[in-house]
Amino acid sequence: MNNFSKLKFFFFFIFGICLFVWVYDIFAGPDSLDLIKENYERLFYLVLAHGITLYFMSLSWFVLIGERKLSMYWSFIITWISQASGKFFPTGTITGEFIRVYLGVKKGLSTPHASSTVFADLVLATFSLFVIAIFSLFLLVSQNLDFFMGKNNFYFLLTLVTFFFSCIFLFFVVRKRLLRRFLRKSQQIFNFNLKRRTLRTLLKIDFLLFRLSFQKIKVLKALILRLMGWLSGAFEIFVFLWIIGVECNYMDLVILESFIGVIKAFVFFIPAGLGVQELAFVVIGDFVGFNGTIAFSIALGRRIREILVSFPAVIAWVVLFRQKGSFK
Repeated sequence: MNNFSKLKFFFFFIFGICLFVWVYDIFAGPDSLDLIKENYERLFYLVLAHGITLYFMSLSWFVLIGERKLSMYWSFIITWISQASGKFFPTGTITGEFIRVYLGVKKGLSTPHASSTVFADLVLATFSLFVIAIFSLFLLVSQNLDFFMGKNNFYFLLTLVTFFFSCIFLFFVVRKRLLRRFLRKSQQIFNFNLKRRTLRTLLKIDFLLFRLSFQKIKVLKALILRLMGWLSGAFEIFVFLWIIGVECNYMDLVILESFIGVIKAFVFFIPAGLGVQELAFVVIGDFVGFNGTIAFSIALGRRIREILVSFPAVIAWVVLFRQKGSFK
């Protein structure tokens, strides 16, 4: 990490901390903590609930890879580690995906195969989030016909449109093999040369993505599993509210989870979405009827779950992937 990257990371990290403290002070942070403290002995249920989400996420990647290439066990472990690692780096989810490719290669996948399936899974995750968000938007509008009159709702709709066109653009990049064309044109026009090994790898990734785009059944299965993963994320909130003794409507939690996912996707440059995630829970929570204390307690519960899940994942990385002879 160069000096500029370090400075940028430090700036956004400090910004996130300040935002977190502000949300904590404004939206009854102490009361939210008290709710959690009163029920701390049952917080381990959050880890069990997240295991369901992780299962669907790893199964989606497993379907894209093919069972003869990587076992479901290692798909789960690698997805778990990569997701946890994304909480500790400034580029968040993006860094986690690079780590997923790296660990996939360590377990026997070729670099093109690991890269193409991770990229495809990331695109499907984005599209599935868009689908869930659209569904949630219809639910929200049906409950509140004045939703579109809100001042800030335009930005949310703009975000959804951006998501949609991003997915369409990526689809055409794959189907029209634009990466291959770009590499050829860049060499001809700009005299831009890559090492043969790197060029060969990029062309293989381009071809594998192109071939995968025609495997409709496989892609559809992976998409459905990703949708189930987002719904499982809402179930995690349901479990947390059960822990603190708050009744809720599950569909409201789907709305909350999907909108939080959309917001976090656009603030990936803030380490772990610090502060932004908490503010988003409070703002979106208000839409579905949660007061500031409950909404902020949900945000704190999400942070606790991330800690409970992430640290064992880091230990698993060290134990399973960095011991001598662990790849035999």
